Amino acid sequence: AYIKEVEGVNKFLSDATAQWKNLSVEVRSVRSMLEEVICNWEKYSSTVASLQAWLEDAEKMLNQSESDKREFFRNLPHWIQQHMDMNDAGNFLIETCDETVSRELKQQLLLLNGRWRELFVKVKHYARADEVDKLRKDYDDGIEALKAFIDSANERMNTPVQVSFLNIRTYLQDVEDIKHKVPSMEAAYKTATRNAQQLTKDLTEEEIARMLATMATIKDEFSKVPERALPLLRDSQAMLPPLEEMEKHITGFYQSLEKASRITSSRDSEAPGDFKQKCQELVTYQQSCKKCLSVIDKNHQIILKSLDTSQKLKHLDTSLLERRITELQASSQGMVKETTEWKRHVEANSSLMKRFEESRVELEKVLKIARSSMTERGNPEDLLKKHTEFFGQLDQRVLNAFLKACDELSDILPEQEQQNLQETVRKLHKQWKVRERLQSYRLNCRRNGYLF
Repeated sequence: AYIKEVEGVNKFLSDATAQWKNLSVEVRSVRSMLEEVICNWEKYSSTVASLQAWLEDAEKMLNQSESDKREFFRNLPHWIQQHMDMNDAGNFLIETCDETVSRELKQQLLLLNGRWRELFVKVKHYARADEVDKLRKDYDDGIEALKAFIDSANERMNTPVQVSFLNIRTYLQDVEDIKHKVPSMEAAYKTATRNAQQLTKDLTEEEIARMLATMATIKDEFSKVPERALPLLRDSQAMLPPLEEMEKHITGFYQSLEKASRITSSRDSEAPGDFKQKCQELVTYQQSCKKCLSVIDKNHQIILKSLDTSQKLKHLDTSLLERRITELQASSQGMVKETTEWKRHVEANSSLMKRFEESRVELEKVLKIARSSMTERGNPEDLLKKHTEFFGQLDQRVLNAFLKACDELSDILPEQEQQNLQETVRKLHKQWKVRERLQSYRLNCRRNGYLF
């Protein structure tokens, strides 16, 4: 009997424990359900309240300007989420609440969803406002970059350029830069095209038409840039070698011209040896200039032919080049003229110098003989006869010829050398006068019987 009682107690405890576990699970389940119901009621109540208030403001906003609507509905994605949360919470409550509450919830949701659908149809495109704004900005930036590149490229390729080695080399570098930028601009065009395609579903038909027209214009103008740049590179590159050679010989021409000018600018008298050497140097410089002009003219013709045959280099201006060629030719002719005048002048100076030296030697010779005669000793009668004969033959023209040669020479001598010449003239002239007076005095004395 005792054993049976123990077994009965154990069975009772076991059954009670099992029932308790089952009851505990059910209680926890009910609690969890109640907490979820409370949570959904809170969510539903808050979303309904906020959504109703927002719907009232949104319905009024439909009559405002486009910019105001865009700004107001910019956070439409947030209200889409609120609307979804409201429906999720409401549907949960409809399933868990009694029939009366469920019916009221269904009616409320029906009204709110009706208002939402009516509004959403009109404003749904604003849901992507931020994304659309970014796409529009990216599109506009891309179009502006493409337009700037096209305008800059056309300006740099079409701007008139004066033909010279440095100018064409700079121009060629500009076109090279344009060529190197083409791939990145092609990528920018593709990006702008993608942005335009994404924008079409958010734009009006008028905006789409305007955007497509812009893209078509950009595509047409952009395609012309590489089409024009490549021939320009080829034709401009072909001009560089003759221009470089021309520039080199222009420099050589002016170097020889400057050396020749150093000689021809001097008007000093030259010794025969120096004159001959300088004449030879002038011949060398003239030949150098002539050779340079020949090479310059050859390359000039090559450049003109290149410009004439090229269809892409019509904007290049040769006026500066032609002016330089004209200046070179004028400088060459001027050098020939200056050389001729210099030779004539130096030869004339040499002739004057020679005449001066000859007259000076003749005068000094006469003065020397006169000095020798006046110091001579001997029979007075013989001396008188001899002196009378010598001085009677003394010609004033010797002095006059010397003085004339001095005057002519002083006209061509530099100022610093004229003083020495004048000193020589005064000295010899003085000797002539002194000898003349002294001889006259001696002759008078001898005629009167005095020995002297």
